[in-house]
Amino acid sequence: MSGRRADALRGAAAARSVGAQERATRALRALERRGERVSFQAVAAEAGVSRAFLYAHTQLRAAIEQHRRQPKQAPARLAAGERASDDSIRVRLRGMLEENKRLRSENAQLRAELALSHGRMRELELTCRADKP
Repeated sequence: MSGRRADALRGAAAARSVGAQERATRALRALERRGERVSFQAVAAEAGVSRAFLYAHTQLRAAIEQHRRQPKQAPARLAAGERASDDSIRVRLRGMLEENKRLRSENAQLRAELALSHGRMRELELTCRADKP
């Protein structure tokens, strides 16, 4: 292989490696921004690189390991003024219970009507069979 060809191949490989490093860095930031768990597998899948690639690049490896060591932050709680009051929750619960009661009653009525319709259909079928010679 000629020297120019070898140099061109080395340059292309270096460009691919730099591109993969940039994709991995962007993937790491994206996972962090979305609040997803940062792991070698997650970053590799997001960036389209192998886990071996991530382990082989010390900066990427250190960044991922650092994210893994950080404790998970608990979701922020709403301020007392922004939360629903006990009275509000009770009113909503009463409304839901009344709606549930209404729907149960409606279901019972529909079941009764369906049973009546099935009975009428059965009578017609028996009548039709009796009428046939």
